[in-house]
Amino acid sequence: MTKHYKSGDRVIVKSQDKRGEVVSPKDNFWQHEYIVKLDETGTEEPILERNLEAENLSQSEIDSEIKKLKNLIKETSDKISDKVAKELPQHLDHLQNALKTKDKQESENEYTYIAKEMKRVLDSQLLAENTSLKKLQHCWRNFP
Repeated sequence: MTKHYKSGDRVIVKSQDKRGEVVSPKDNFWQHEYIVKLDETGTEEPILERNLEAENLSQSEIDSEIKKLKNLIKETSDKISDKVAKELPQHLDHLQNALKTKDKQESENEYTYIAKEMKRVLDSQLLAENTSLKKLQHCWRNFP
């Protein structure tokens, strides 16, 4: 059965236990293949569809990604205003609760605010290298 992943979908490479993001499909006549940007190395690799599965974060993985983002905010707090440094962790808590209850609308609202503020106040390279936001976005986007 084909899964038809889309660009931006988060996946796990089963045979390698690596995670990444689908960049694009690369279909050939015999089999479905995708270009996947691996989190660990940042490299893009062609991977057969049968070796991929959708990444669905567990509650502990969500908690871990939220903690990583809070640590990032704490590490860069000297570069951002006190107001933002205080508000972002609170919004991350709200996002964590919304994801826990699978509240898609609240998750989207909190994620949008957090992503916008982080993009505004953090170094773009630092934010681009951080996969936590992408993982959390993929999580709520897959709610029914």
